[in-house]
Amino acid sequence: MSKFLLHPLTWSLALIQISITVYAEQNNTDAVQEIEQLPTLVVKAEKQNEKFNSSQAITQFQHNLLDVPFNKSHLSVTELENYHIKNISDALSMVSGVFYQDSYGGGGWDNYSFRGFSTDPNMGTSNLRNGLSTIPGIHVPRDMVNVEAVDFLKGPMAAMYGQGAIGGVLHISTKQPEWETTRRLNLEAGTNDQYRAALDSTGAINDQIAYRLATSYENNHSFRNYVTNQHYFIAPQLVWKISEQTQLNLESEIGQYQYVFDRGIPMSNAGKILTDKKTFLGEPNDGDVKVNEQMYQLRLNHQLNENWDNTSAITYAQGQREGTSTEIASIHADLANRFRRYRKFNTETAQFQSILRGQFNTGTIAHEFVANVEASHYVIKQIQYRNASGINMPISLSSPVYGNILPLSRLTKHSKETQNNLALNIQDQIFLNSKWNILFGGRIDYMQQKIYDDKSAISDQKTYTPFSPRIGLNYQPTSALSFYSNWGKAFEMNTGLKESTGNLFDPETTQSWEIGGKYQYGMQNWLSLTYFDMRKQHLLTEGVFDSYVDNGEVKSQGLELNWQHQFFDALTLSANYSYTDAKVIKSETERSGARLKNIPKHAANLSGEYTFNLFGYASGLTSNVNYYAQRSANYKDNGTTLPSFLLLNLGAYTQLTPMLKVQLNIHNVFDRDYYVASYTNYWIMPGEPLKATVSLVFNF
Repeated sequence: MSKFLLHPLTWSLALIQISITVYAEQNNTDAVQEIEQLPTLVVKAEKQNEKFNSSQAITQFQHNLLDVPFNKSHLSVTELENYHIKNISDALSMVSGVFYQDSYGGGGWDNYSFRGFSTDPNMGTSNLRNGLSTIPGIHVPRDMVNVEAVDFLKGPMAAMYGQGAIGGVLHISTKQPEWETTRRLNLEAGTNDQYRAALDSTGAINDQIAYRLATSYENNHSFRNYVTNQHYFIAPQLVWKISEQTQLNLESEIGQYQYVFDRGIPMSNAGKILTDKKTFLGEPNDGDVKVNEQMYQLRLNHQLNENWDNTSAITYAQGQREGTSTEIASIHADLANRFRRYRKFNTETAQFQSILRGQFNTGTIAHEFVANVEASHYVIKQIQYRNASGINMPISLSSPVYGNILPLSRLTKHSKETQNNLALNIQDQIFLNSKWNILFGGRIDYMQQKIYDDKSAISDQKTYTPFSPRIGLNYQPTSALSFYSNWGKAFEMNTGLKESTGNLFDPETTQSWEIGGKYQYGMQNWLSLTYFDMRKQHLLTEGVFDSYVDNGEVKSQGLELNWQHQFFDALTLSANYSYTDAKVIKSETERSGARLKNIPKHAANLSGEYTFNLFGYASGLTSNVNYYAQRSANYKDNGTTLPSFLLLNLGAYTQLTPMLKVQLNIHNVFDRDYYVASYTNYWIMPGEPLKATVSLVFNF
């Protein structure tokens, strides 16, 4: 690994040297003639200061979103708290084009799709963190206790952030250490015996060093019989202000999620739900499943001068998922035939990244330049056992009796895969004048993928050098209106070996194109419309029996409409609509036109917040209406369909004292039956019924 990191470290030092040389040359040029500077740019190397109309995570520079040829959906820390958003799945009910894929065991990790395209169901979905790339791997569900903002960046992002980020990518801005001492304790209790406690504390240790400690614990029962989970999370941070220009951050996150593996309930091939939503068809002692995660990052921010800065980071992360499950394989009359499975998956990642940002002018044309070098080492270990082939564990759908457990005697997966990567990307956003700007970006990767399968004693390795470009054009006829278009490509390695040949699967390749418009008609008033068209080759899906399926070529195209309006100081409404047509174009395993799973053609949501004084106390009301149309219920489209649903969530809060806030949130007000997602029509996850949660928030 040290040899592997040598090149990017050298490149980083070279880039810093180049930036110093550029600055010296620029000073000499300034002595001859004055060069006009960009008027709106504020670079903050130490923190991603994201707002709903900010573009910093998209381009690495702070601008109004109207200035860039991309779009995003934004949720601030205030919205996360007032709407009681405690995980990524909750956040999806307030944005457009991002859909539930959380069907793997009932919430063990985050999984969702952007504009119709999903990621590896075994690894979950990776995200960006404070403007830096991350590597896919096993993670616990994202806890919001240390989150400042959540941004769903839309459009091709792979040229900036690497593998897979084509339809969009989730960006997390975390809370940073502060020099003013504050402490915040959140205690929650909900129906179905669901409890949570969270503490966020920050302050100065001395004039140069500050800390932040965020921690949470959850103990949750469920409306489903025998299904429980426990979750703890801790995130210690330190910041050292070395000088006015240099800051060093040490950040870490450690979490564990322990739960009963739950595949949900079955639907017949004719589309009929076959049992009550409370009925659990696994085994109660499947509660030994654990997901562990730890992440450590050392991040150095240095302001070279007023126009150039650098962020460099070294990150180490490790994840593990281990436990047993009992899952449905087939249905016969009132019996579900089940199999038993044990998994032990480990991932380990090490990553170096260095980003150089700068602004300069060539005559009257202004440039914003980004150069980024990355090096990463990613290891995936997978072990899996099943019960003997052809022997099942039947259970009654109407009156299940548990305890019929078979030994795990058959090894079905035992492999170690290594992915090494070196990457360089360069981006230049060129401001031709006050109305037109164009963005050019490109990323070259040198990827080495190697796998050894202990079960079959087969190994394979490949090397790739993909180029991921993106181009964007932005036209702003007025200060409130802009039109844009962008195009980009992405590349992502698939994991595993083909059963037919024993070779590695072909990597996924994707290209995306979109066109749209954005209109900001007030500080908090926003309207945008986007059309997108994406195509992907070699979209990989894992089947029920531990074999992967290459869906060949798939396509997703659609529309997104986003609106936010502050009617007066007290009332804000936001609405989002998406039309997504995601289907198979050409495949050896599926028919042309087959739907991709869990992707509704139509989805919409409407959210509102009204603030007022109640007997002198600052108070507020929130509401969220969420609509999902019908979706394919099976990873291979067999005609089964999840029904559409409409949910209403309500909330109320009041600040009784400067130190105490009381909040009530009600989920699924009308107690509707609905289904969150599925992997096959035998594994359908029902949504939560009517649920009330009371929160007490203490500031001290």
